[in-house]
Amino acid sequence: MSDGTNVGDGGTGLSIRVSYWAGQVYGEPRLEDLEGIEEFRRALSDEYVSSVHGSPGDRGFLYDLTVELLSNLSLRDLGRLLVEGAAYDIIKSGSKAFVLRPFLLAYRKLRERNRPNGHADIEELRIQFQDCTVIVHQVFDDSVVAHLDEILHTIADRYPTLVLPSGEGPVTIHVPVFEDPAADRLSRFRVLLDVDETIRERTRDDYLRYWGLYYEFSGRFRVYDVARAILLPDEFMTLHEYWRQWQAARARDPAAQDH
Repeated sequence: MSDGTNVGDGGTGLSIRVSYWAGQVYGEPRLEDLEGIEEFRRALSDEYVSSVHGSPGDRGFLYDLTVELLSNLSLRDLGRLLVEGAAYDIIKSGSKAFVLRPFLLAYRKLRERNRPNGHADIEELRIQFQDCTVIVHQVFDDSVVAHLDEILHTIADRYPTLVLPSGEGPVTIHVPVFEDPAADRLSRFRVLLDVDETIRERTRDDYLRYWGLYYEFSGRFRVYDVARAILLPDEFMTLHEYWRQWQAARARDPAAQDH
């Protein structure tokens, strides 16, 4: 179908929604769109219940993708299967599945076609499992897909240490969060900002340094030290919370948070 939807998921166990901002053709109701976007849309609709949608945006911060996956597996199930040796991109267990490979192939083809313009990178990948949502943030160009295998295997390996003594597991995992070095920081830990980011030196190691966890029943935000496999007493700020606190600081003192 032309809108990128399908009636079945092809046994992949996933539904996919891809969204992005694109430039608008001046004076016309159409986009200056990504190269190969229709082929990408068809490739996804052949395998998944899917939607690929571009919206007109301003000239800055365009063409990076936000990808949302809805899985019929729980994170606990995925972790067990990965620990048992399943490949992270093609998992099937009874009536449940987590088959990423067709999406990854289609995405890499789309990105390669748009590489000369620096477009079609994944800015955020959100995987909604039945018991937890894993949000993988872009750290540098092409970092999300390049490190997804390692990220998912590490989550699977560390999952028992993410569970609170009460037995409550995290409902959201942000991968990664960073320690803000600024003297006037609003919080010790936070996710990367969408604009005016001051943390410049970022590497693949950051994906396995700190994660941000949210526990719904206890209402707690906690930072997880991956190397030491321990929960720190610190909280962290999501993007929404950071900008809310930033606006509040500016309201109290307009010169306080000038960055």
